[in-house]
Amino acid sequence: MIDMTKYGTIYFKILISLGLCFIALLAFRYQQDLEKIFDKLKRVNSFLILSILFRIIPFIIVYVILHFKAQSDVIIFWKSAQEALKLKLVYRDFESLYSPLFPYITALLLFLWNSPEAVTLLMIFIELLVLWITMITFSSKKQSADLFKTLIYLLLPGPFIFCVIGGQEDIWMWGFACLIIYCWKKQKSDFVLGIITGLGLLCTKAFFVLFIPLIFFKVTDKVKFFLGNIVVGLPVLVFLLYYGGNSFLMPIRLAQEPMAPNAWSIANPFIWSFNLGNNIKVINWIGLFVILVFALWQTYLSRKLTIQEYIPKIWIILFGLMMVIQIGSYANYVFIYSMPLIFGFNFFNRKRFIVITFLIQFIASFQPSLWFRIGKPFLQFKDFSELRFTMEYFFEIIIFIGVLYWLNLAMKKQEI
Repeated sequence: MIDMTKYGTIYFKILISLGLCFIALLAFRYQQDLEKIFDKLKRVNSFLILSILFRIIPFIIVYVILHFKAQSDVIIFWKSAQEALKLKLVYRDFESLYSPLFPYITALLLFLWNSPEAVTLLMIFIELLVLWITMITFSSKKQSADLFKTLIYLLLPGPFIFCVIGGQEDIWMWGFACLIIYCWKKQKSDFVLGIITGLGLLCTKAFFVLFIPLIFFKVTDKVKFFLGNIVVGLPVLVFLLYYGGNSFLMPIRLAQEPMAPNAWSIANPFIWSFNLGNNIKVINWIGLFVILVFALWQTYLSRKLTIQEYIPKIWIILFGLMMVIQIGSYANYVFIYSMPLIFGFNFFNRKRFIVITFLIQFIASFQPSLWFRIGKPFLQFKDFSELRFTMEYFFEIIIFIGVLYWLNLAMKKQEI
C-alpha cells in the first residue's frame, strides 16, 4: 500500500508527468522509426498496443500492483452509480451534478466489479473510444502520422493524470462533438446531428448545452436539427418531470465553489475586498452569458468554415473562455479540449506549440491537487509570505497564460 502523506499524491503525479514528458521527448526523437513500426502493424493493431501500453497497463500498475485508491470525484461517481444500479431515479432519489443518464452509464461495470476503480476503468475505456473516433475523424492520408499524434496525446500529462488517476469524465463531451463531425463527413442529415447533441446533453453535463446553439446556427436545416434534439430530449424531460417534479434542475441549482485558476482567482489579490465568494451564482451566470455571446460572435466570423473546421475552433474557444472567465473553473478542464488541440489543427507541426503545450499540461496535472491540499485558497497579498501559496499562484498564472495562448491560436486559425 502506498503511504500517501499530505503531498504524496502531488509528488506521485509530478513523477508520472515527468516520465510522460521524457517518453514524449524520445518519441519525437525517433518519430520516423515509430511511424515505420505503425505502418507495419497497421492502424487497429497500433492503436490497441498504444492503448494497452499507456492506459491499461498504467491502470493495472496504479490500482492493482500499487493499491492506489480512487479519490475525489471518482468516489462521488461511484456512490451515484451505486444508486443508479438500484434503479433509483436520479435527482429525486439521489444527488447528481451531471446529466440524467450519466450515473447509469457509470454503473455499467459495477455489475462485474463494484468498486470506485471500476468507474475509473470505465472512464479509460470511454476516453479510448473517443480517441479512436477522433483519430479516424481527423485522419490524414498518412495513417502512421495519425497514430503518432495518438501516441503524443496519450503522453500528455493532463489527460493521463485526469483520466487514469483522477477518473474524470470531461472528455465525454468532446466525444459527442467529434461524433457530429464524423457523421457530417458521412453526409448524415441535420436531424442525426440534432440527435447526437441531444444525447450529448443527456449523457455528459449541463455545460454541453452551451454548445447546442452554436451548432444550431451552423447547420443548414435548423428545423431538422431542432427536431433531432426534441426526439431524444423531450421524452426524458417528460419522464423526469412526471416522476421527479423539478428535481431535474439540481445540476444548475447547486452552486459551484470558487476554483482556480481563472481570471477571478488570479485577480483576487487585488480585488479580495469584494468578497467574490458571496456572489458566485451571479458571477457564474454573467460568465456563462459572456461566454455564449462571444462564442456566437466567433460563430458568425467562422460562417465560411466547414463543420470539420468550425467545431475544433469553437470548442477550444468555448471551453478555453470557460477556464478564463468562470469562477468555478479549474485546471482539469484542459482535458476537455486536449484532443481537438492535437488532432483538429496543424499546430502539431510547430515545435513551440508542442513545448508550451507540454509545459502547461505538466503544471495542470498537479496544480489542482496542490490547490486543494493547501486549503483551496483565493489568495491575498498577505498569503505570499508562505512559499506554498506563492508557488501555487505562480502555477495558476502559467496555466492561465497557457490557456490564453491556446485561445489566441484557435481564434486566429481559419482552416485545418
